[in-house]
Amino acid sequence: MKRNRQEKGKEKKETGIIKNNMRIFLAVTGLMLLMVSCDPLMYYDTYSKAEGGLWKWSDIKRFEADMNDSISMFDILINIRHTTDYPKSNLFVFVTTTAPSRASRRDTVEIIISDDHGKWRGNGFGNIKLVSLEYRRAVRFPVKGKYTFEIEQGMRIPEIPVTDIGLRIEEFSEL
Repeated sequence: MKRNRQEKGKEKKETGIIKNNMRIFLAVTGLMLLMVSCDPLMYYDTYSKAEGGLWKWSDIKRFEADMNDSISMFDILINIRHTTDYPKSNLFVFVTTTAPSRASRRDTVEIIISDDHGKWRGNGFGNIKLVSLEYRRAVRFPVKGKYTFEIEQGMRIPEIPVTDIGLRIEEFSEL
């Protein structure tokens, strides 16, 4: 009888902890959504998932952004969400940008994932981290229309523990 009461008390305590954790999670998620929705600089911000949480060589991520402002300047950022199982301190990607006129540009970009001491750059919770790299700054899109950005991983490893790849275009800010 005494043991049964202890088990019931333990179950209630665990249920209370789960409910509190769920409330905290929902509050944090709501706050993050509010912050994202109130971002005045954001012009385009999209993520593409890597199947099974592993980004393969053959998995080229494609983003299409309608750029109808040929006067303003923009910053282009690459966002990488990875797990703490990532085996290296950096990540090389190839970025191909194609304008509506079919003119294209291909760059090799290095994204630093961790510092010399192994501390993860960026931020995140648990074993998921987000690193953001300013790929190009103060860019003008001279031709109005759809610009295509293709991002592919350029590591010597066939698949890497990267869960999401993102592209963000925001209005240029001198800050």
